Parts: sequence; C-alpha cells; structure tokens
Amino acid sequence: MLKRIPKSDISIRPFKAYKEWSFDETSAPIAGVYVFSASIGNVVNDFPTASVYNPTNSEYITYYPASIYGQLRAQFYNGQEDNPFFRSGDKTNVYNNNSATKERFLNNSAKVISIPQIYVGEGIKKSSLVISETGSDIIDDGYGNLIGSATDTATISKLDLENNIINFVDSLGTTYSASFQLASGDFDLDAGTINVTYDGENYDLVLESIDTENDMVVSNIPFLSNAGQFGIAQRIGNIFYTQGLIVFSRNASGFLKSNWILSFKSTQTIYENEYLIIVNEDEFNISTNPSAIVSVGGSTISFTDSDGTTKIVTEETPVKYIRKKSTLDDGSVIDRRFGSSVNNSISGGFEHWDLSGSIDSTGSFLTPFITTIGLYDDNCDLVAVAKLPQAIKSEPDIPVNFIVRFDT
Repeated sequence: MLKRIPKSDISIRPFKAYKEWSFDETSAPIAGVYVFSASIGNVVNDFPTASVYNPTNSEYITYYPASIYGQLRAQFYNGQEDNPFFRSGDKTNVYNNNSATKERFLNNSAKVISIPQIYVGEGIKKSSLVISETGSDIIDDGYGNLIGSATDTATISKLDLENNIINFVDSLGTTYSASFQLASGDFDLDAGTINVTYDGENYDLVLESIDTENDMVVSNIPFLSNAGQFGIAQRIGNIFYTQGLIVFSRNASGFLKSNWILSFKSTQTIYENEYLIIVNEDEFNISTNPSAIVSVGGSTISFTDSDGTTKIVTEETPVKYIRKKSTLDDGSVIDRRFGSSVNNSISGGFEHWDLSGSIDSTGSFLTPFITTIGLYDDNCDLVAVAKLPQAIKSEPDIPVNFIVRFDT
C-alpha cells in the first residue's frame, strides 16, 4: 500500500555543520597542507624553482615562486579587490588606497598556506582560524584579514618631558604623537601605566618593557586603529575562505619559521528532511494475514505445458473483501464474517477487532501494527526506511500521525 505525501507535509531545512582541524609543521605535509613561498620575478627570463618535501611518498614537489606570485596577484590582488562585483574573497566595505592600510596588499614576496579541499569543505568558517607560533597567535577577523594578537604595541620613539609630548612608532614605521601631564601622574613607571591624550581622547597605556639601550615599548593602544579599521600594524595578510588559501603578504619572511600550529573549522551544509505522514482511519489498517481476506468471483484456467506440467493462470481477477459485515447502498448485506477460533458461537469481522482481541488474541482479523515506514521516489524506488522504536496499532477509528526525520 502506497500513499503520496503532499508537499505541504514535507520540510527541508539546511543548517551549517563545522568540523575542527589542526595541523602543525610536522603533520601538515603528511595531510597535504603545504607552505609555499611566492616572490616577484622576471616572467620572461627569471623562473627560479623551489621544492617542498612530501613525506607521504618521500618526494619533493617542485614549484615556481614567481608563478605562484603571479597567480595571487592576478586573482586576489588585481586592483579589483574593492569592487564587489569582480573581487575574489571576502572584504569589508571600507576602502583605503593607502598601501599601508589596505586590506588587500601584496608585497614583493609572500608566504602561502594551501589547504586541500577535503579539509576546507564548502569553506573555512569565518573567525575560526588560529595560527600559533612562538607564543603569539594570528587570527582572522571574519573579513578575510589576518590579524596578529600582539600587534597593538608600539615603541616610544620620543619622550619630551619639557613639552609633555610622547611619540609612538608602530611596526610599519608610522608615527603617532600624543600628549601627557607629568605633574598629574600620567607617567607612572612604578605602576607601569601611561595616560596620554590623542586626538582629544584619553587612553591608558601599559608599559611592556624598558630597555635603556633601546626604547620603551607600550601596548593597549586603541588609537592605532585610526589608521584603518583594524590597525595598520595588525593586518599581516589575507585568508580566502572558499579557496582554502592563507596568504602572508606583509613581512612574509617573519612568519612560519618554526613550531607553528594551524587550526580552523571547515564548513559543510547538511539538510534536515522532515516528512509528516498521516495515516487516516481507512488507510493502512487492513490485515496482511490471508485468512482475514476473502476472495469473491474470479476465474482461472489450467493448461498442460509441453513438458507435461499443469499450470493454472488467473483469467479474471477476483474481488477481495475484508472479513466483515457490510451494508451496500441498495440495502443488501454482505456478510463475510467468520467465527472465533476459540468460541464457534461468536461471529465477528474486522470491525470487531476490539472484541476479537479481548477474547481471541490470535484472531486473524486483529487490527495490524505498523513497525516500518518506507519512503519512495517518483519511480517507486525505495530511498529511505524508518524503523519505529515500538509497533504502533493502526486503529480503524482514529488517525495516526508519524514524523520521519533524516539528514542528507
């Protein structure tokens, strides 16, 4: 017995599933995660080669750094990164043409981490990337930028106690000038705090270190971000989530030297399928026991095959009735009931399943139990099977609803 499920009773809901991956400099080559150097070169005459060791097959992979550099510039750093219709990868809606503060900036050399698609899935989850190296972490900001966790530090390049002027220089050489009041205790070396005024706002800075031969280093400098949304000293590269590429485009030689760990989450869309199956009172409640059904009419013919075998073929299909008493529209009565196997004086039909079940637990006209639900496609091919935790009685006087859920 089959029943078509209306579309209104079918619900398909997508949701994102994430899996966390972690590689270090020793396990990454085994998994196929490679670190490549990319540098600008003479595309006509200069094709320097480099190699990366593959421990899986104990071979070296030869590549051209200039070729990788050209591919990066052509696809991701081609001048269209601020055009939402032509750019590749994610980016904020902030545009800045200053090379020191641009989100997409490719120096003359870069380092690229290439992650195989089997680990990326549909894409790296935004804000899930963490690269740890020598005690410092590099993360992605969710907009395709690599952000260093210790990049809110700057060096005090000038300390003018007479004019209460203090200058800072970040890692890219940009100078910031602020003021302080020495008499008010803004400069407290014992507590390691410095209170400065920059662009009309007060900031409490932390004194990280004092080197009498060099300079003092301070941290917790929020106004560094005034040069860009995340600070010019913070952006050290880009991540392209769908392609599984991590590019160190600023000071690339200073990263991934040794003892680094890469972790991220991959993305995969999973669909939750939900089917509401309604079994009405007159559906799926016919016993499959042959003794509960009586055949009326029909005819068969027999013939002898050439090998002497007698075969019977149905010439006219009989009409099958459930064993019960029915009154037709013309008033005639069709009584197909049968007696109880326990008490011959009792006669009943399928409509008396409650009575039969109470006196004859092995009766043939008991209401059937539903134990398994099969889902078929339009070609009547079985595509899914649901097993019920316990058998459900399909009663002839009340409907029964089932909900089948599975993920694809």
